[in-house]
Amino acid sequence: INVKELSKKINNQEIKNNNLYKEPVSGKTGKEAAKDVPSWAKGNRPYKEESGNDFAKRLCDEKYGINNYKKGPGTEYNKIRKWGDRGFK
Repeated sequence: INVKELSKKINNQEIKNNNLYKEPVSGKTGKEAAKDVPSWAKGNRPYKEESGNDFAKRLCDEKYGINNYKKGPGTEYNKIRKWGDRGFK
C-alpha cells in the first residue's frame, strides 16, 4: 500500500467514525435518555438518519438473526429502540 492509499483509508475511517453516527446527549438522567440497555448493545451508536426502530432492528438482527426476537414492552429490542431515540442527538 502506498502512502496515498493509506491516507485515503484513514480519512474514510475518520469519516465513518465521526460523521455517520449520532452523538450521545449529555445532561439527561439515565431515565430520560433510556440508558437501561443490554450490555452487548453498549458501544454502538445509531447512524445520523437512523430512527430508534431502525437502530434496534439493526442490532437485534445482527445478534439474533432477522426478526428472530421479541418486540414487546421490556424486551431488549424496545430498550434499544428507546435508547436510540432518546439518548442521541
